[in-house]
Amino acid sequence: MSFFKYIKLKNFRNFHEYENDYNKNCNIIYGKNGSGKTNLLESISLFDKGTGFKNDNLKNIIQSKKEKFINFAQFYSSNKLYELKVFTLQTNERLLKKILVNDDHNKEALTHLRSILSFLIFQPEMERFFLLSPSFRRKFIDRLIYSYNKDYNKLINQYKKNLSERSNILKSQRIDDAWLQKIEDNIARLGIEIYDHRIKQINILNDNLISLFKQKKSPFSVKLKIEDIFLNKNHSNINDVDKYKNQLKINRQNDSFVGGATIGPHRSDISGLINNDFPLNQLSTGQQKTIVLMLILAQSDYLVNKRHIRPIILMDEICSHLDDINRSILLNLVQDFDLQFFMTGTDKNLFSFLSTKTKYYNISNSGKK
Repeated sequence: MSFFKYIKLKNFRNFHEYENDYNKNCNIIYGKNGSGKTNLLESISLFDKGTGFKNDNLKNIIQSKKEKFINFAQFYSSNKLYELKVFTLQTNERLLKKILVNDDHNKEALTHLRSILSFLIFQPEMERFFLLSPSFRRKFIDRLIYSYNKDYNKLINQYKKNLSERSNILKSQRIDDAWLQKIEDNIARLGIEIYDHRIKQINILNDNLISLFKQKKSPFSVKLKIEDIFLNKNHSNINDVDKYKNQLKINRQNDSFVGGATIGPHRSDISGLINNDFPLNQLSTGQQKTIVLMLILAQSDYLVNKRHIRPIILMDEICSHLDDINRSILLNLVQDFDLQFFMTGTDKNLFSFLSTKTKYYNISNSGKK
């Protein structure tokens, strides 16, 4: 099992200093609005690669008038203790995030940390999941892929870099055709690989959602699909890199006017049906929350039982629209898997349906200075 035992924050968001020990099972962080509940979850997510689930600028994370933040954690995995430190460092007029594992910053230490540390995240805006932008849904699926494939972010970043390079070439007055062709070769190869990962992830979710429905842990059947002009048109032969490159070449003039590329996985969306006939974007807010909780439940099942990964579950302001169905799904999630949870809400009583292993922390007056 993997879990955070102790967390200490310094100059992070609204915390000058904060420290607390945590339960390896379910932790409820409650308190009034503005007390720092979301900030605490964000601080935990920063121990992974990137800038946390808020994806905010590092300078906004540092407490006002302070030079840097320093967060410390004791993290256990397979009964082994890891002392983690994440902090900001100013170098050459750039603000960088650094992570130390047992005071070590070498590549091997960080790679090992990422192999044992994985997150699944619920954010309040996910209650409108199928009404938000396609970009939000793509990032959600990409985050699920990253939960077991730590090289996936490199693939996404390489793809974006080549898209940007192609856009710059198309805007220039003098186009180097050989270089443009090389960039489009990269885009086609990387794009096909991203499509492949996302198709496999959607299939993983659909298979597990069917299983949940058969086990009566889901109130309705759900099937997701990827909406994508190029992918749907070439689904029978999606690995045809030459067809992808040819389409990029055909689209050059149009892409030079509109900017970017009009085909590719950066244009994809996620849609689906419940009970084979009702679109997910027509569901109520509470029902959309049900779908997202089911997706997290399905992914947890895959990670634990197929990948032998035990993710940390971060759920921010989880209690709104928490009807009997959503309580049941959340309870199944907590009871079925031996995982660590951090959930936030304004009132301790909203979580009374959870198990006796749950511990409660009033962030308004606990461990905070």
